[in-house]
Amino acid sequence: MKLTHTDYREAALLRLEEARRLYDQQLWVGATYLAGRAVESILRSLLALKARPHESGHDLARHLAQVQHAGRLKDNELNRLRDDVNEIAVVWHNNLRFAGEGAFIALLKTMKRDRRIGDMRVKGDPAKANAKYTRDATERIVHIGEAIWIRWQRNSRQS
Repeated sequence: MKLTHTDYREAALLRLEEARRLYDQQLWVGATYLAGRAVESILRSLLALKARPHESGHDLARHLAQVQHAGRLKDNELNRLRDDVNEIAVVWHNNLRFAGEGAFIALLKTMKRDRRIGDMRVKGDPAKANAKYTRDATERIVHIGEAIWIRWQRNSRQS
């Protein structure tokens, strides 16, 4: 199936909504996984809109580098995207879809994200704290990605 930039954008918005719902239901692993998928989808939508996408698997940092190369990003957009994508990429992996809560907590412990997320001290359930951080960062990424998508879409129509 060949997907377009519009398909990826729609998928990003849908995955974000699904991640929110799973978070609200306290399903931390699923919320984290779908948040990462939302990030991947919005980055892929930008690549599909601006350039011929290169296959990067599910490497969020590489997708962001390709987006940066494909078009002009404002410094504040790039800095915010880079910070959030890098933080999410630490926790999110495509095979997270196979993990249960125990495996997720074990992963967090190996990365010491059961104690700290960036400069924030984790209080309480580390799976919940990481899911919340991932959800919040994903909200910012999709919001910025949407603004870029609209700007690039408008510019491509004017060309």
